[in-house]
Amino acid sequence: MQKFVFGYGSLMNPKSLQRTLPGATAVPAQLFDFQRKFNIPVDGYLYLNIVPKSGKVMEGVCIPVSDEELAKLKSRERGYECVDVSEKISGVEGVAYAFIAPDKGFPGLKILQSYIDTCLAGVSDEKQNQWIEETIIENEIENDRENPKYANIPK
Repeated sequence: MQKFVFGYGSLMNPKSLQRTLPGATAVPAQLFDFQRKFNIPVDGYLYLNIVPKSGKVMEGVCIPVSDEELAKLKSRERGYECVDVSEKISGVEGVAYAFIAPDKGFPGLKILQSYIDTCLAGVSDEKQNQWIEETIIENEIENDRENPKYANIPK
C-alpha cells in the first residue's frame, strides 16, 4: 500500500522538500478537522504544528514516500510524532501520515519570519493571506529576513 506524508508547512515548499527528498513530488490534498498552529519549540523558536479543530479543512500536499524516505522525514521533523491521518484526508489513496506534536503554549518564544516565508513559498499567491488567517499565531514574529535564521531555508 502506498504511503504518503501530509505537508502543511515547509514541506509544501518544493525547494524545501527537495533538500530532504531529492526528486520527490507532491499532490494537493486536504486534511479535515485540523488547523495549523505555531507551537513547536525547536532551537529557541516556534515552528508549525497541527491541532485538532472540528469542522476545519486545511489545504496541504501529500508526498508519496518509501520507508526510507519516511525515515528521512522523521529525522528532519524532530519533536513531532508521525501520526496516521488516513481517515481525515482527501486527495490520495493509501496510508497518510502527518507530523504532529502535543498542543502546548510557549509564551516566551518567537516565530521566525524566514520560516513563515519558506512555508508561504509553497502556497499560491492568491491563497497566502488565507493560509496566514487560518493559522493560529499566538506569539511574536521576529523579522529575520535580512539575516535569516531558519536553517532549512532553500537557496
